[in-house]
Order: sequence, then C-alpha cells, then structure tokens
Amino acid sequence: MSFAFRDSSVTVVFVAFAALSTPAAGCECAPPPPPCQAIGQSPLVFLGTVTELHAQPGHLKTARMNIDQTYKGTLGKSVELFDDGMCDGPDLQVGKQYVMYTSGSPGRPFPSRGCTRSRHVEDADEDLEFFKLYSTGKATTHIEGTVRFQSDEPQSGKLEETRPTPIKDVLVTISSDGKELHTITNATGQYSFTKLPPGEYGIRADLSGYRLIWGPGRVSLAAHGCVDADLMMKVDRRVQGAVRDENGSVVSGALVEMISADQQPTRRGFPILLDVSNKNGNYAIDGVPPGDYYLGVNIQSTPTKEHPYPSTYYPNTPDIRQAQRISIVIGASVLNLELRVPGKLPLISMHGTIRNADGQPPLLSDHPAVRIKEPGLYGQIERDQIKIDAEGRFEFELCEGIKYSAFAFSGLNPSTYSAPVEFTASKEYDKLVLTIDKTFEEFQKLRPK
Repeated sequence: MSFAFRDSSVTVVFVAFAALSTPAAGCECAPPPPPCQAIGQSPLVFLGTVTELHAQPGHLKTARMNIDQTYKGTLGKSVELFDDGMCDGPDLQVGKQYVMYTSGSPGRPFPSRGCTRSRHVEDADEDLEFFKLYSTGKATTHIEGTVRFQSDEPQSGKLEETRPTPIKDVLVTISSDGKELHTITNATGQYSFTKLPPGEYGIRADLSGYRLIWGPGRVSLAAHGCVDADLMMKVDRRVQGAVRDENGSVVSGALVEMISADQQPTRRGFPILLDVSNKNGNYAIDGVPPGDYYLGVNIQSTPTKEHPYPSTYYPNTPDIRQAQRISIVIGASVLNLELRVPGKLPLISMHGTIRNADGQPPLLSDHPAVRIKEPGLYGQIERDQIKIDAEGRFEFELCEGIKYSAFAFSGLNPSTYSAPVEFTASKEYDKLVLTIDKTFEEFQKLRPK
C-alpha cells in the first residue's frame, strides 16, 4: 500500500504502511534519558511548529512541521513526520510547537514517536536550557549516575525484593583507551565524571562484600553530551564450585540447581537458582537469598539429552533424605562446594506415530506437532522442533529410565489434541502412538489441577 499528501512545494509518498491499517499495538518505553544524553542518541534534534495534520488509513497520522531551530542534523525549512500511534511520543496538534528527537533518511518522513524525549515545548524547559549551552559549545561532557543496593533478604518469610536504596563509598571506575578514572559515590549513591573526551567507556563498580548485578557495562559518550548510567549491586552471596564424575573428571553441561529445604518442591517451572557447568566443569549461583537449601544436579528438572545426568543431591546421593542442607546467612559469603555425579544416562531413540481419530496421519498442511514434557505436563523438555513426516512418524532421543510425558496436536483454529501419555524411556518401551481426537477444552481437563 502507498499513499501521499502534498502542499504547494513538496509531495511525499508513504510506502509500506499496510501493517498500520489495523489497530496499532502499543509498546512500553523506559524513562527518557536527560537531554545531554538524548541528543547523542538522536541524529536529528530540532524545535518545530506543526502546520498541517492529516489522518491516513488505519491509525496513521502524517504532519508537516516548520523548523524553528535546528540543534543537530541538517534540515530544510520544513519536514514531514508520521505518527503511527506506537510507543511514546507527543500528540501532534496544528499550531503547537514541539522539541523533536528523531531520525530518518533525507527525502522521507521522520517518525514523531519511538521512545525518545520528543515533547511539547511547554514540557521542554530542561531541554531548552541544555540547548543554549550545547549550541554555544559550552555543554560539559560527562558520565554520571547512581549506584543502588537491591536487597534480596526475605521479608515475612517470602523472597520479596525491597525498594533499591543508594549505596555510598562505592568505587566507580570508567575506562577508555587503556586509561582509567576513579571516583567514590557520595551519601546519596551518586557519582560523576566531568570534562571527558567523547568515545566509548567501560564502567564498573566495586565495594567489599557486594557485587555488581546490573549496569550498562559500556557506554558511548557523544561530544558535548552526557551519559546517565545507573548501577545496581547486591550483597555478594554465592555458591560455586566444580562438577565432577565418579572418576574425578570435570563434567560440562550439568544443570546445577538449588531448591528451598523448607518448602515443598514443585515442578511448575524451573527453579530460580540454577546454573549450567561450563567446559571446565565450573558453576556459580549468584545472589542467593538467606535460607536453607538443597544443592545438586537435576534435583528439580527432568534429565534431557542436553543435561543427561541423574538427579544427584549434594554431597553425592540420589536420595533427598540423605542430602545435606546448606545454610545461607545474611551478609556476604561465598561457599565453594564440589558436586559429584554418576556418568551420563544412556539415550534411547524413541519412535512415534501421530494418527487422527479416523486412523489416518494428519496432513502436513495442518502443522502437526509433538511436545515432550515433564510428567504431569509441566515444563517442556524437548525444545527443538520434532520433525514429522507425511505418514505421521517422528523420532527423538530421551534419557533411559526417566519418566516423561508426550502429546500431539495439529490444525489451526481450532487445533485438536491427543491425550497426554506418560512413559519411561527404555529399550523395551521406545514407541509411542498419539491419537489426535480431543478439543482443547477436553485436553485441558486431562491436565493436573
């Protein structure tokens, strides 16, 4: 689809807005950065007044804006803008003046929305004050931000997070071209580096007993601009170590998990505390809230061909009754615990067939699919798409001796499903037949409550 509008001097054609003929879906934007950072992120920054506004098919609006002042970029006397209703942006009105942060190609309309600082001039006092310094080259290039503490201490017996609070005396370091600059956060957790040359900078924060858990890592500082880089730290509570087999060799790809020792384990989803051992067999679980835990490999997740190890609790037992409870106390602590697991579980090649209620295989055009899950139809096990041929046949690998659940479905609007089948993969039981004969409502009734 294409459409156009024109005035006495220019005609602009809009192409490929067919998707906007349906109601626009919104998007969520983070709070906009300060003007000194926003100007470095936007190729075009200007002050303009709307002279024309046109409604287009769907939810698209187009507008012409006279340029009153250009702060960044190369622009003529007027520009064309489009408003697709997506994301944040000013509600353009004829005769109103706006500060615009945008981008685009010459000769084509520019977006008036898109998670920028664009706004009505009445709300742009901070922007206009900055532009006075920026236009005269007096704006100071700087990097600043606030370092905050994210608590994960339990409140009322639950692992709830309290509101982040500033941390003082944190050593903040920025680095560029092999050079480092350091500063210390003040009583309100703020830091600042001023009169910096433009370029790429790395940022890190250090404080004894704490570790950085969130931050930009690297930032790009534009000339006469700034970067507002907030950082988040937590108390350094870690459980780490190596996973080895019975012969002492390192084990990679082991799913290491921690579960609460005081709550009934559940298979609804994955535990929040986990890691996968790397090629050297090492694992590390960070930010562990205070409490008592069991540690092990596959102690809450079903073994898969990606993580083919039997359930093993620390120090080395398949029985939770013989597992050692690990106590994590308030304050910084690092526990080094080695895990021992038996060898990999053998893989069984499972062969299956899908049939419709009439005994015929589903049509490939109906997009038949198979899902392999934990027993009880909880978490999905087989993440990769299982290929199904024209005869409804499929094949996949699972760990021997482990219980799984499988079901099939096909068709669109509506789909039909098979009853779930629970089975233990073995050489004696390596075949599945899944009959697609149930509606979604009937299938849902078969799921555990």
